[in-house]
Amino acid sequence: MFRSFVALSLAVSCLALGGCKKEDPKTPEYWQSSLEGAKRPDDRVRVIEQMRTSGNVNEQFLPFLHARLSSERRPEVKAAVARALGDLHHPTSLEPLTAALDPGASDTSAQQVNKAVVGALGRIGDERAVPSLVPLLRSKDNYTRIEAIQVLGAMKAKPAVEPLIQLATDEATEPFLNKKAIEALGQIGDPRAVPALMRTLTKERRGVSFYVESSFALFQLGAPAADALLPVLEGKDAELLTWAKAQGVNPASYPMKAAQVLGDLREKRAVPSLLKQLSFTHSDPQIQALVRMQAADALGRMRAPEAVKPLAGLVGEPDPTVRDAYVRALTLLGSRDALPALEKAAGTGDWYAREIAVKGIALIGDAREQPVLAKLAAAEPARTAADCKETGEDGCSDPAALSKKRADQVQGYGAVLEAAQACNGDAGCWSQRLPKANAVLLQRAALELGRLGAADQGPTLATRLAERDTEARATVIQAVDWLADAPGAAKKLREASLPALKKQLEDEKGNSNFVRVNEDLRRLMVKLERA
Repeated sequence: MFRSFVALSLAVSCLALGGCKKEDPKTPEYWQSSLEGAKRPDDRVRVIEQMRTSGNVNEQFLPFLHARLSSERRPEVKAAVARALGDLHHPTSLEPLTAALDPGASDTSAQQVNKAVVGALGRIGDERAVPSLVPLLRSKDNYTRIEAIQVLGAMKAKPAVEPLIQLATDEATEPFLNKKAIEALGQIGDPRAVPALMRTLTKERRGVSFYVESSFALFQLGAPAADALLPVLEGKDAELLTWAKAQGVNPASYPMKAAQVLGDLREKRAVPSLLKQLSFTHSDPQIQALVRMQAADALGRMRAPEAVKPLAGLVGEPDPTVRDAYVRALTLLGSRDALPALEKAAGTGDWYAREIAVKGIALIGDAREQPVLAKLAAAEPARTAADCKETGEDGCSDPAALSKKRADQVQGYGAVLEAAQACNGDAGCWSQRLPKANAVLLQRAALELGRLGAADQGPTLATRLAERDTEARATVIQAVDWLADAPGAAKKLREASLPALKKQLEDEKGNSNFVRVNEDLRRLMVKLERA
């Protein structure tokens, strides 16, 4: 039906243009004739676009398109021809496309040609195009620059590293271009970018932070980034600290952000310093908490058993957000040694802080903790009454109903403990529960599979990476990441899951609900792609 529509459109176009030769639309000659009959530039663009969508274009068209690219004088038509060559992405198009570039273009039309040509060269992916693309990083047209940045990053073009570093750190450049350059440096993965990325990690300009792009780029660089971040975590990079002071960057931001990236890299050399960060002190309680929370997160993801005791000593923290970071780290570690501290914490703080500790018990304990839940549920009426007296929060107009609701929530976690008792370290049992598991049970199942190292269950677990509950999704991502460490597991996961993950990220682009958790998903994809 679509092809019939294209044929009809061409027939109408031919009539409007004074008639076309009766040649086969599957041949270059047919389209060459159509172009020769099209006198106006917009008619020629329309003919080329119809040719692109006809489904007939193949390598036989290359000589015709190459000649047309060289002979065409109208920029909009030239750009259309370049896009058609990009569709074919054939190596023989390299020379005519690079010849069509004009790095010094100052008018909009010529700049549009540059952008189209760069895109076509990117689709070809031939590294011989790199010398022609690098000068376009200085183009007067930002759209062309962005296209060149993205293509050079995708091509992992080493000759582009120094110009990209300059672009990433140029304060006279639009922040969006800085970010794109940072992303490209991560894709290329050259260690020369590490010093610049260490600075952009904490740099803010015009209210814009470059942390997300810089931390991901450092993760992509891997070992060279870890080597540079370790002394930063320990406060031993004097040069960087001097620079940070001159820039007005709070020195505490470096150990916090270094911990994040080192946790992403699962860099075990960082464990002693991260343990020290759990007792980090600062005059600003918020900064103190942030540094400790980030250290806790990194230690949890690394599954550092020596962190259980100090983390258990922190879960009494009354602030729910801070407590949540410590409890999550303990659930990643999965040690029953944390249960007494969690039980104690579940009886202190407001409801939100208490429930976080109760959930921690559910994610670590088993049927032995059922009496603990019963005891906590029984105590909830008195605690809810105290909450209502102190805060008068929502629902306090009927304290009895509110306390019953909360007690039921506490008891509801018992279903997770029952599952733990039934499965008792059996990976197959946990895997069977994945399809219908609610968010909390899904977290427990994912943690169990990850801690058991059940690599054969990785593809099954990966089917829940699209979970809508972001906390559950984050836990599944972490568990799949652990499983990908087993020999051959990452390859199987890539084959089973990568296309769906790419589509998921594309579909969820711009969805504010998943921005943060999908950063972890992107890191998982990098790991699978490298397998």
